[in-house]
Amino acid sequence: MGSRFWLEEWGYPDIGVYFADCPSAGHDMLALDYSGSGEPRVVHVDQELDYAITVVAPDFAAFVSGLTDEGEFDVGW
Repeated sequence: MGSRFWLEEWGYPDIGVYFADCPSAGHDMLALDYSGSGEPRVVHVDQELDYAITVVAPDFAAFVSGLTDEGEFDVGW
């Protein structure tokens, strides 16, 4: 839907580019945070916690290199 949708319809902070939602159906998102200087950080923004921002990775390359296959996690289903 694009970052503008998340800013205008849901009130997410204007920090950069929102590129992924989470299983919560839009109540938290992943974004490239351009609010600092240099390369953007990858952050998690949680709407349910007053749009709290948590750094996930210092940059996109680190984010991608940290991804693992879902089969490595035992979810008990």
